[in-house]
Amino acid sequence: MNLSSETLFKRLEVVFAVLSLVHYSTGWLKLIISRGASEGQGIDLLAFNYKPNEFIFLFTYVISFCLLALRWKKVVYVIQREPIIVTLVIITIASTFWSFSPSDTLRRSCTGFVGTTFLGLYLGTRYSLKEQVKILGYTCGVILIFSIIYSVALPRYGLEHGVHAGAWRGIFSHKNLFGRGMVFNGLIFLIFQSIMPPERKWIASLGLFLSIILLFLSKSSSALINFLVLFLAFFLYRTLRFRYILLVPAFLSIVTLGGILLQLYLTYTTELFGLIGKDPSLTGRTDIWEFVWDMIEKRPLLGYGYTAFWNGLDGPSAHVIRAARWDVPYAHNGLLDLWLELGLLGVLVYLTGFAICLLQAIRWARVSKGLEGLWPLMGLTYVVMCNLTEGPLLGAKNLFWIIYVTLVVSLKIPQYSSKSFRSLSG
Repeated sequence: MNLSSETLFKRLEVVFAVLSLVHYSTGWLKLIISRGASEGQGIDLLAFNYKPNEFIFLFTYVISFCLLALRWKKVVYVIQREPIIVTLVIITIASTFWSFSPSDTLRRSCTGFVGTTFLGLYLGTRYSLKEQVKILGYTCGVILIFSIIYSVALPRYGLEHGVHAGAWRGIFSHKNLFGRGMVFNGLIFLIFQSIMPPERKWIASLGLFLSIILLFLSKSSSALINFLVLFLAFFLYRTLRFRYILLVPAFLSIVTLGGILLQLYLTYTTELFGLIGKDPSLTGRTDIWEFVWDMIEKRPLLGYGYTAFWNGLDGPSAHVIRAARWDVPYAHNGLLDLWLELGLLGVLVYLTGFAICLLQAIRWARVSKGLEGLWPLMGLTYVVMCNLTEGPLLGAKNLFWIIYVTLVVSLKIPQYSSKSFRSLSG
């Protein structure tokens, strides 16, 4: 069957979107370049040449920009009504003027950060929420298949061999990242099955089942906790569609249950963490946060500049590394990393935008019909959960930032006349 040029172009766009998200989500190429090196093997992971990996990111930046240019009127229409993203981009680039490492900040903000924002803008302006869930479903399917192939057929790459020997990592560079990825997979497959034809729903159900199995094989306890919270949140958010006569008692019941669980957690913190083989310090993370806060207090308002803090012993991160007595790569908390880079200014702007987006996501969850209408709320919850102990919230090559930008843009579009928006061709 002959395909029209328009149909072929649309399919190529989907392929580009899926492959780009796979690259941003995983570390498949870095894993190959490092020949499957693992943490704790005594191998300097920074000694390898990762330029091919950077080239692919650069390629996605260029293609995203070109695709945005084709629909430039739509992009301008949305950007004019979404000042938060634009403000964050401006602050990020402007941080060059007070950055601890101005050249690094200027280069990484003008290329990597802006380029990553391009991809988020493209996905948000090009695809509806339902189409985004489909693309994410395809993306998760690719990640799932190749993670199993890597782990079973190529254990040198798909399994950890150092400190975390035996844990699965699939096409990710670390087992914790793999666990986080399987949480995302499970979340997407949970929603994806609702928009698939009845005869194909089993595919999404199988994807969900395999994602849970691989989550356990990753041996990432934090990812397991995140999945349980997100799984419960999924059913909680569905109550938003109740009529008010049912919504109020349901909400009060949930708040009461949440208060009881919080009290139990505060009372039995040590015992609960002991059940999953962890200590209350979250494997030393609370100590790191204390050292990081010491550095935040030195530059609280504007921070150290975008990507200028974490530079080993050659940067301001030296204080944290020496205090923690190991080579800490980041704060293990998205909000703290953001504070280090852009100060209180950046934190307030991001939180303001996030709060607005969250309210819009709640409204959209109430008025929409299909489960894909819950994706914005679930996506924002995923970003929050993962950034409690990992991070960062925004940055180049960052899936969290892509998700945030895409959702912000997508939630703006339904507020306008769909007819007038469709008429904006570039």
